[in-house]
Amino acid sequence: MTQKERKDPSFLTDHQSVASLIGQLHEYFKDACSHYEIERSHTASQLHAHQDEQKTQELMATLRRIDTEISLFAVVSDALSIADRVLHTRSTITELGLDNEVYRMHYDSPKQTPEK
Repeated sequence: MTQKERKDPSFLTDHQSVASLIGQLHEYFKDACSHYEIERSHTASQLHAHQDEQKTQELMATLRRIDTEISLFAVVSDALSIADRVLHTRSTITELGLDNEVYRMHYDSPKQTPEK
């Protein structure tokens, strides 16, 4: 792979490593699951309070949507949890070394303007 074909990890923010990004994404998706579980509980309690058939159907559709979101976000959270744990095990750190790009903080470099 030539240097031109290689893509730099430019999506990282200043002072961030790939390992820290994975940890942050894991926390985001774990928190999102918790948010949707609370939303599901609230919606389920509304379901028991209504006798209107149309409202019941709407709430059931909402519960199905929330259940899908919980399922998908939980899978992503689990995958990121595994990646986070693997990257932070002593054996992985020893094998890759702390100077590996995965652990090294990336710094936004100022955009270079072409010389005239």
